[in-house]
Amino acid sequence: MTDAAEMSERSLPAWDSAEINTLFTSRETAEACRFLLKRRDDPPTMDEWIERSREVFGKGNVHTQRRLREVRDHFKVDSYRREGDGKWVYKLEGWSETPAGDNAKVSPKLQAEVFTIKGRFCAMCGAGPKDGKLQIDHIVPRSWGGKTELDNLEPLCQPHNNGKKAFFKSLNPYGDALARALHRPNPWERIGELLKAFADKGEHTPAELIQIVARETHKGDPKKRLRELRFVLGWDIAPHRTKENGVTTVTYELLNSKPWPAESAPEVIKKYERERKRRKEDNSD
Repeated sequence: MTDAAEMSERSLPAWDSAEINTLFTSRETAEACRFLLKRRDDPPTMDEWIERSREVFGKGNVHTQRRLREVRDHFKVDSYRREGDGKWVYKLEGWSETPAGDNAKVSPKLQAEVFTIKGRFCAMCGAGPKDGKLQIDHIVPRSWGGKTELDNLEPLCQPHNNGKKAFFKSLNPYGDALARALHRPNPWERIGELLKAFADKGEHTPAELIQIVARETHKGDPKKRLRELRFVLGWDIAPHRTKENGVTTVTYELLNSKPWPAESAPEVIKKYERERKRRKEDNSD
């Protein structure tokens, strides 16, 4: 029997089981797990979990949000928008097929597949095996719901892998929105899905997060991609600037989005650029 099959057949613990305390070092994460188990038939929102944490621990902040996501270290937790009010809810589905601490979570076969298809160089700096050790990294972190599969894996050199882990840890308050965007295949869709994730929460998108999701290996201009999303793909996006204590903050508000084109966003952009070049040549004659 495979590990995945064994995990699917393993019974879930009762919400008040002492076993939960042995899985998590954080009391708050253990409580988050109990809360999700108890609410499996009525999945809670993040706001409901924060309120529960306030009742039990007398606090509720960005770290409280992270505790709910840390339940994914041992359990499969799906997040989706609830019908009716559109709020994001969290449903505990079962045991994780790749629990935290499992050193074999990226099998040798999968490692070979990643290196063969995505190349033996760091996706951030281009360093190869001769420059140092390469590691297999989850593009969307497992704590944000990222899966251990080819599309969500890439090679990184050890320094950039360590740096990314530290950096992404600081982004945990935005984990759900980033996870929704990072797996998309091109920068236009990554920016768009990020904007939609914040719009669903009634919030503006911080400009620095657009810089993160718009990345392309060794190239790319996030500001240009955002302009193309607006003026070529037809999205209505309003920029906002606020200044406080001499510091200017830029955010973007999604007012209206369009469905992703069937021919793919990159193809639409290429077609637009070809037509623009042709018009420019015609006008110069």
